[in-house]
Amino acid sequence: MKKLITIILIIALIIPAASIADLPDISGLTYDELVQLKDKINLAMWNCQEWQEVTVPAGVWEIGKDIPEGHWTIKPAYDDLLVYIVYTDRLDEYGKDVTYGWKGWHGSICNKKYKDGSLRMPEYPEEADIDMKAEMYFITKSPVIFTPYTGKPGLGFN
Repeated sequence: MKKLITIILIIALIIPAASIADLPDISGLTYDELVQLKDKINLAMWNCQEWQEVTVPAGVWEIGKDIPEGHWTIKPAYDDLLVYIVYTDRLDEYGKDVTYGWKGWHGSICNKKYKDGSLRMPEYPEEADIDMKAEMYFITKSPVIFTPYTGKPGLGFN
C-alpha cells in the first residue's frame, strides 16, 4: 500500500512538471520583447471563449493592439461614477486626446447607483456599445469594464 501511495505521489509531481516544461523559455528576452509578448498574451486571453470581462484603466488605448477589435459593451468600473469616453480615428500631437477634425463617437455613461442617487442624472445611459475597428482609439479618464456585446435588450413587443 505504501508503494502505491508513493507511486501516485511521484506521478502527481511529474505531470505538472512536464506541462511546465512545455512552456517556452522567456528568460533571454529583452524588456521590449517581453512587453510585446505580454500584449500578445493579453489579446489572446481577450479572444478566448472563457473570457467574460476586463477592467480597462484610464488612458488612451489603440484598438487591435491594446484592445481587440470587436463589438463591446462598456460600463463604469466603480460605483458612483460618471465616465466620459471617446472612440476616435485620430489623436492630437501628444497622443493624449482627440484632434481637430476627428471622427468617431463620444459620450458619458453613468453607473446605476450614481444615476439613482442624489444627483438624479437619468439622461445618461448606464452603458455604451461600440463596434470597435482596428487602428482606432479608445479614450477614458476613468476605469471602465469591457464585456462582449450580447445584443440589444428586448423591448417586450409580441
